[in-house]
Amino acid sequence: SDSDSDSDSIKNKIEVRILKKRGKGGRSGGTYTSKNVPYTRTGDKGTSMLLSGERRSKDDDCFEAMGTVDELCSIVGVAHAELEATLEANERDIDNTIDYGQLTMWLVETMSRLFDIGSHVAKPKKKYEDEDEDDGEHNFTADGIGGGFDKEHILVLEEWIDVMTEKLPELGSFVLPTGGKASAQLHVARCVCRRAERRTLPLVREGVCDPNVLQYLNRLSDFLFTAARWANFCEGKEEVQYRRYFRGAKQRGVVKVNLREEKKETET
Repeated sequence: SDSDSDSDSIKNKIEVRILKKRGKGGRSGGTYTSKNVPYTRTGDKGTSMLLSGERRSKDDDCFEAMGTVDELCSIVGVAHAELEATLEANERDIDNTIDYGQLTMWLVETMSRLFDIGSHVAKPKKKYEDEDEDDGEHNFTADGIGGGFDKEHILVLEEWIDVMTEKLPELGSFVLPTGGKASAQLHVARCVCRRAERRTLPLVREGVCDPNVLQYLNRLSDFLFTAARWANFCEGKEEVQYRRYFRGAKQRGVVKVNLREEKKETET
């Protein structure tokens, strides 16, 4: 009918008007806001831009590494949130005090370093730029804008590991990823960290990524493992160890250990 035709015409005009007003995205704003929005539509065809300005396919090694580091950072954030939630709930329980030491602060610091790594990977150095291709050396400078990664951060991780390890009972077996929520999330972070390390390795081999990044991720997985044990220790949770019940056993089994009690026994 004429009324339906007029209605469709009006609707089409409105849609055209909206499309004309639609922002370009990013800093240009969107359809309903002039503020910076996270979408730009430039990646809709499967490519994205590095900090160097170069566009590459989203399955490029750089983006694989960046995405995995980003995933790792988010999981560390979940573990941090679990620790904070436990501390908040613990404030109402005066009979059961939990003290994680500086772990929550360390995790925030770790997330910042992972952002540093993401920035560095997003700014790959040109192969053998200003260098002799045959000497195998690649110079990177930690400058806060992705030029490299400071080796000092690796040493800091080792210090943190030492601090927690000194207060934990010595480990002599494999550990199942169980216990409190924070501990379990830290184990997930450890696994993703190993994958981030594997994703970064091709870039280091190619000479476009600072080898310090690879070393940091390798040490970070050790830190996350220790932090998972530490979280269980602080919460008084049992550690589920995977070991043989006795010498000569045909297979390993599960042994539950109270870390606090184990610590006391080793000290007496």
